Amino acid sequence: MRNGQVLRERLHASWAWHLVFAFPFLVVFALTRFDYPIHGDEATFYPITAQFGAYTIPPVQLLRSYEQLQTPLTFWAFGLLGRLVGFDLWKLRVGVAILSYLTLLLFFRLCRARSDSTKSWLSIYATAALALSPYYLGASFYYYTDIPCLFAMMVALTLYLSDRPLAGAIAAGMALLTRQFSVFLPAAYALNSMRKERRAKIDLRQGATLMLPFAMLLPLILLWKGISPQNRLREVVRQVGYVHPEFVNYLVLATGVYSLPLAILRTRQIFQRQRLFTAALLTPLFWLAIPRPNPEALNLPVKTLGYLDIALTRVFGDNKPIPYFLLWLLGCLILYEVFQIERHEPEKLIPFAIIGFFGMHLFAHMVWDKYLLMVLPFVFLSLVRGHAKPVGFACAPHAP
Repeated sequence: MRNGQVLRERLHASWAWHLVFAFPFLVVFALTRFDYPIHGDEATFYPITAQFGAYTIPPVQLLRSYEQLQTPLTFWAFGLLGRLVGFDLWKLRVGVAILSYLTLLLFFRLCRARSDSTKSWLSIYATAALALSPYYLGASFYYYTDIPCLFAMMVALTLYLSDRPLAGAIAAGMALLTRQFSVFLPAAYALNSMRKERRAKIDLRQGATLMLPFAMLLPLILLWKGISPQNRLREVVRQVGYVHPEFVNYLVLATGVYSLPLAILRTRQIFQRQRLFTAALLTPLFWLAIPRPNPEALNLPVKTLGYLDIALTRVFGDNKPIPYFLLWLLGCLILYEVFQIERHEPEKLIPFAIIGFFGMHLFAHMVWDKYLLMVLPFVFLSLVRGHAKPVGFACAPHAP
């Protein structure tokens, strides 16, 4: 009895898990000092950051036409960091790793807030599952912009769910200034707020708070006369078209794989006969938009869609549609379970955000497994919530 109590106390000691979550970062730093060859998008991100680092306030011409499609906050912020500590690439990677560690801590606290105090292991397990997902640690050890964006989104989500809408709006605006496709989070919050206030008028202050993240992005949109800088890449993207349901289908099937660590806790609920029948009725949506390689007009050096696509290609070759379809069904069933869990919750921010993420990629110019990093925390939080309460009942959150 005493040993069991001690174990529970240790599980509740979140500071101990803070050290555990830091372990992979400390190991990589000890072994490599983050000093290894430049990789992937670092080849463009690094020189652009050096360009921004030449100025305290970047000039209009640089903001208008730097050679990337995403918003510039990461380049500017890390450019300022470089002015302080030097522009060695390993130092920028350390900055990303620190943000990654803080992101895990925020996610851990969000999991605890949505789970039962008697199931402390659930928050630990979910955080480990996020950290060990194929792209999370990879994006954490290189100077990529995914982690800074995800960090800002987790800050915004934490503040939104803590009923601090102004601070949440500022954080969501920072995420938008890091990568445009984080727009699904403030859009989901605005929609959720309007849903809750449908019987009452939203006053001027509430409306301004809802619009603040978009207002923070507006000056750049006006400068660019579009949603990305005026450069060669924007002209290439215009050639790929504007509607891509096959991208949505690929992300759904990838969800079926990358969310498995949490979904296996809900196997009995996910594979109910009625849900299998419902998923089968959706089958035409897949066969009308079978996932395929990214458009050739982008001239990408890699023709696959990420680790999952690479694995399926090696095993099945050109006969991928069938395994694609089976994984797509699994993704549909997992997302169905997510929405069933959230159906009983008074707060609809998380399901609205998930819907927004997939809906947004209908209009994306390319797709990649890594993009799921932005929505996996939302899916995981919902599955944590479902496993931490009786089926069909909402329960009060456990304060962190």
